[in-house]
Amino acid sequence: MTAPPFILRAPRPEDVAAYCGFLSDPDVHIWLEDRCQRPLSLPEIQAFVLGPAWCRWAIECDGAFVGLTGLEDYDPARGTARFFIVIGDRKLWGRGLGEAVIRRVLEHGFHGLGLRKIVSDFMAPNQGSRRIHERAGFREEGCARDDSWRRGGWVDRVYVAIFKDEFDAQSQGAPS
Repeated sequence: MTAPPFILRAPRPEDVAAYCGFLSDPDVHIWLEDRCQRPLSLPEIQAFVLGPAWCRWAIECDGAFVGLTGLEDYDPARGTARFFIVIGDRKLWGRGLGEAVIRRVLEHGFHGLGLRKIVSDFMAPNQGSRRIHERAGFREEGCARDDSWRRGGWVDRVYVAIFKDEFDAQSQGAPS
């Protein structure tokens, strides 16, 4: 599957309104962090989208803001960071965009920033997130059982990671 063309760019003030819209969509916010399960104020959303960040990008397709991605929780002593992605425009789900964005962010994290390991997590029922992480080469490292309350029940949080050498081997077509 060929992903739709996209660019990663710095978030802009006009992205905040669209992100507010994404957060108001129950199918989008249900799999986001626990803090996104309650109504967020405009200043909270502005701070997340536009505030100081180590590595945060807006995802843009066909001139439109469609989500956010980046690396956070940078630990220079360990050479690690945490990957995140939110594709808020549901028309783009299942079209390969998430996998393409992950690969671009991993490339930058490992080869541009010199990281040795990138971690991530997702709620176990979120099959789309599971698929894009697996296709990008992440491996499961653990599970926090019954970690978050979603849709009337507790769900597990799956922790995954990928090392630079695994990413490089996969990028070159070798088994990781």
